[in-house]
Amino acid sequence: HTTSFAYTLYGPDHWDLRDIVAIVSREEKAVGSSQGHIAAETSPHFTTRLAELPARLKTVRQAIRNRDIEALGEAAEADAISLHVVAMTSRPPIYYWAPGTVRLIHAVQAWRREGVPVYFTLDAGPNVHLICEAEHEADVLTRLAGIDEVSEVLVSGPAVGTRLTDDHLF
Repeated sequence: HTTSFAYTLYGPDHWDLRDIVAIVSREEKAVGSSQGHIAAETSPHFTTRLAELPARLKTVRQAIRNRDIEALGEAAEADAISLHVVAMTSRPPIYYWAPGTVRLIHAVQAWRREGVPVYFTLDAGPNVHLICEAEHEADVLTRLAGIDEVSEVLVSGPAVGTRLTDDHLF
């Protein structure tokens, strides 16, 4: 899309966050994201989601600037649920979640009650992204190992963005 773009807010040294992706399903989605975008417009919650996005984006930018994991996490969770409410109330409804998705959402909430500052987010699929600061990565990974529905875990953190290089990649 001509209106879609990205730019760096801060360098990779600004905040040592982790995106820990808990894979609960490798199955191909029954409804692809492109079809989901079209169906979204049929949801009674679609316009509300769009109206909320500018304020949520402002909150996320502010949270990143201030390194505020709670504000970032709460906004990420609210956005993920908003996205899936739209999908689930589209015509026809789209259900991307798997049983492991729900189990992980509940687990993340329980871990926070136990003092681990970790938050979830979701894209259009069943797999769950867990957002935490680097100092909590090992704890989160240990806890994920105890969840049967998680078949694989991927971890990423801040890095230098896309760039041209003369270096060999392999």
